[in-house]
Amino acid sequence: MKKFFLFSCMLIFMQAHAQEKSQIEQVDPVAVLILDKMSDLIGDLQSCSFEISTRQDVDDPDHGWVTEHYKSTLMFDGPNKMHMHRKGEKGQEGFWYNGEEVSYYSYEQNNFVHIPAPETTLATIDTLNMVYGTEIPAADFFYPAFTDDLLAAFPTILYLGKKLVDGDECFHIKASNDDMEVQFWISDKAYKLPVRYSIVYKDRSNMQYESHFTNWDLNPVIPPSLFDFMPPKNAKPIKILATTKSPK
Repeated sequence: MKKFFLFSCMLIFMQAHAQEKSQIEQVDPVAVLILDKMSDLIGDLQSCSFEISTRQDVDDPDHGWVTEHYKSTLMFDGPNKMHMHRKGEKGQEGFWYNGEEVSYYSYEQNNFVHIPAPETTLATIDTLNMVYGTEIPAADFFYPAFTDDLLAAFPTILYLGKKLVDGDECFHIKASNDDMEVQFWISDKAYKLPVRYSIVYKDRSNMQYESHFTNWDLNPVIPPSLFDFMPPKNAKPIKILATTKSPK
């Protein structure tokens, strides 16, 4: 996985809010060191899989702000293989990327679509997010420039000490700017992996987003066939419309 990976909603807001900052800059070097160690570890992986449980506030047209939950299982292998299975209150869906195309499948609707894709996972996730509005949760952690992006977007990055998450000690880091606050809990074990992160959107009525990582598997041997989608019997092909132009 070195030097190639991913994209997610968090990276979008990192880039979108690289603007004038009224906050006084305060960057703790300990926090930066921990973030760098986590980023270097993830960047050196050849493959990985993990589960991530997510809850997020959404503005429901009938009921106002409500909280939705979903759980995703993700697998990545090399620079151009990805699979995600997601299950939540709106049903189940799967994504397969094999280096040439992305396949999407709705378990409830029993329909699928094949989308031509760029040559790398990073570029593919950019396309899924920007063109089709599909988010790959926590993908931003795999960007080689993760710490630099964070420093560019947040004038305040603090180390808050060690905290317990599910009984395990984690480094607690908070980053904030005028529009949002992000917190990270990173494992204090030999492998400095992300355990949890949360986002509070100050500019959106304090809307919250939180994800929790479990079942990390580092450098597993993943059969290439797992990244190819075989439509189930009687599954119907569909078309999917882009919401924006493809990124260059």
